[in-house]
Amino acid sequence: MSAQWAIGVDMGGTFIDVVACSSGGELRALKHPREAGELVQPILAAVQRLLDEQRIDPAQVARVVHGSTVVTNLLLEQGAGPVAVLTNDGLRDVLALARQDRRDLYTPAVAPPTPERRLFPAELRFEIRGRIDAHGEVVEPLDHVQVTTIARQLRAQGIASVAVCLLFAHLRPAHEQQVRDWLLDAEPDLLVSLSSEVDPKPREFERFLVTAFDAYSKPLVQRYLQSLDEALRARGLPEPALMRSEGGIAPWTEAALRPIGLAMSGPCAALQGVAASLPKANGEGDNDAARVVMSVDVGGTSTDIGLLDAGRPLFSDTLLCGDLTLRLRCADVESLSIGGGSLATVNAGGGLRLGPRSQGAWPGPAAYGLGGTEATLTDALVLLGRLPERLSGGVVLDVKRARAAIERDVAAPLGLNAEDAARAVVATAATAMAESVKMRAFQRDLHPADCVLVAAGGGGAQHVAEVAELAGVPRVRVIPHAGVIAALGLLASPPTRTVERSCALPLDANGLAALIEHREAMRCAVRQGEARWSLELLIVGQGNPVEVAWEADDDLTTLRERFAARYDTLRGQLPARFEVLALLLRGVFEQVVPAPGINAHHLRPDPALWAGCPTEGAGPRAIFAATTTVWVPEGWRWTLVPDGALLMHRKEEEA
Repeated sequence: MSAQWAIGVDMGGTFIDVVACSSGGELRALKHPREAGELVQPILAAVQRLLDEQRIDPAQVARVVHGSTVVTNLLLEQGAGPVAVLTNDGLRDVLALARQDRRDLYTPAVAPPTPERRLFPAELRFEIRGRIDAHGEVVEPLDHVQVTTIARQLRAQGIASVAVCLLFAHLRPAHEQQVRDWLLDAEPDLLVSLSSEVDPKPREFERFLVTAFDAYSKPLVQRYLQSLDEALRARGLPEPALMRSEGGIAPWTEAALRPIGLAMSGPCAALQGVAASLPKANGEGDNDAARVVMSVDVGGTSTDIGLLDAGRPLFSDTLLCGDLTLRLRCADVESLSIGGGSLATVNAGGGLRLGPRSQGAWPGPAAYGLGGTEATLTDALVLLGRLPERLSGGVVLDVKRARAAIERDVAAPLGLNAEDAARAVVATAATAMAESVKMRAFQRDLHPADCVLVAAGGGGAQHVAEVAELAGVPRVRVIPHAGVIAALGLLASPPTRTVERSCALPLDANGLAALIEHREAMRCAVRQGEARWSLELLIVGQGNPVEVAWEADDDLTTLRERFAARYDTLRGQLPARFEVLALLLRGVFEQVVPAPGINAHHLRPDPALWAGCPTEGAGPRAIFAATTTVWVPEGWRWTLVPDGALLMHRKEEEA
C-alpha cells in the first residue's frame, strides 16, 4: 500500500510555504514566491510544485490544511463592503460612538474610533422593534414585516451581508436567530452574522464591532474558499481544512461561517509548529518545552512575538490589527510592522526609521530585482553578506541593487558608508524586536533571562541572537524547520471547537453548582473531543475579567486561590476584601490530530537541513540552512544538538 500524505499550505506576505508529511514518517517542504494580486492560483502552483518534485500522486493526499492572511489583509485594507447592521431602537450609533479611547494622548487630530462611515455607514444601520432585558426576558416582540422589508431593501441596494446585533442577545440568542430566519426567508442569498454566535459576551460595542467585521469578511472569504475547494477537487485533492485564530483546525465550510475567526491563523499555526518542534520535557538534557518560550517569527512584512507556556501556546481575547482593536479569541501574539520588506528611511530630523511601510512580496526589496528600488531590511542583510545568493524560494539576490538602494536612501542622508548604514538598519530592527520581547515578558511577570527565545519564520534566525543580546535572554533555539514553521504547525494542529456561555454567577457554593450544570450541558451538546475548561472571573465592581483554568476536580477554594494568583500576576495586589463573579464559561474541545499528521517520527533529526554546517562554532558567521538563514553574532557560539535544533548562547554562558 502506498504512503498517504498530508499537505499544509501557509500563505504569507512574501512566500507560500508548503509542508508535506507522510504516513511513513517522511517530511518534505518548500517555499514558493507569492504572485502579486492573486489568491488561489499561487497556492495551486505551490502545491503542484511540491507534488511534482516529490512525485506524489494526488490520490495519495489524504488531507490539505490551509492558513492564510486573507482576513488579516481585509481588516488592514478595509476596501471591501459596505455591510448592513440591524440593531434595536436607539442603538444605531453604538458602532460610531465606540469607546472613545485615545492610544496617543498628544495626537492633535484624533481619527474616528471605527471605520463605520466606509464599512457600515449610518444609512445602512437599521433600528428594529423588539427588546430583551438584562435578565434575558422578552419585553417587546420582533416585527416580522419590518425585518422582511429591510431584507428586500438591502438586496435592492446590492448589499451582500448583514450583521444582526441586538441588546443582550448573548443571554437569549433566539431573538437574533429569528431575525436571521426572516431575513433568509425573504432573501436567501444574504450572508448573515449574529452577535450571539460570533461573540456571545457582554459589552455591546465590542460584540457589535467584531460581528460587523465578521459580516464584512464573509463575501470575499466565502468566494475565496469556495474557489480554492473547487480548484483542489479538480486536481484530485481533498477539500481544505482551515486553521483558526483560536487554535485548531476545522473544515472550510465550518470556518467560512465565522470568517473573522481566521484573522490570526498564520501566527497561531506558527506557535503550534514551535510547540511541536520543541523537545519533550523528560528530565534529561534541554527541557525548553517545560520553560516559558517566546517565539520570534520574522516574515516579509511583519514580526510576530508569541508565547508558549509548558509547551502550549497562550491565547488572548484581544486582536490588534492596524488601528483596529477587536475582541477576538486568538493566539497571544504581538505583531510589529517590521519584516524583510520594511522600508528604511531617514526623516527630516536625521532619524533612521524602519517600517511600517513595506515593499511586501511585490515589487519586494531592491535585491529581488523585481522592480523595487527603495531600501529595505533585506537589502541591508544582503549588503552585509548575511543572506545567500539565492533564497530557498528560488529568488536570486542582487548585491549591486541592494547597495544602490542603501546608499541612496540611508547612507547618503546619514553621512555613512553603505556597510555602516546597513548595520544601522539591522540594529534598528533588532532594537524594536527586543523592546517587544521585554515588554511582553514584564507584562506577564516574567524576566527575559528566565525565558528561551525560539527563532521562527524565514527571517527569525537572522535576528534572534541580536534580539536576545539586547533583551537579556541568555539562550536561543533555532528549530530545524524554522523557515516553514507555520505550514508545519498546520499539520500538527488538532480539530477543535470552542464553546462559550455567558453567565453572571457569584463564585460561591450555589454559583459553582450552577457552573457545573452548565459545563455538563455544554459537554453533552458537543460530545467530541477532550475538553479544557476555563472561567472568566472578575472582582465585583471591576470591568475586565481574568481567565482562570478550571480543572475537573477543582473545589471552590482552589478556584479562588487560582484566581488570586492570576490576578496578582497580571494586575498587582488584591483588595483586602472582595467578591468574585464568573462572567463566562469556556470549553475547548480538542480531538486527536488526524492521520497523517506531524509527530516525533517526522521531526527526527535530518542532517540535510544543516548540510555543510559544523556541529559547533563561534560567530560572527552566517549559516545557510535548507529553509532558513542563521546569523551568529560576535561573542556568541552555536551547537547542533541531537534533536536537530541549533542552540546559540553567549561565550561566557558556556559553563
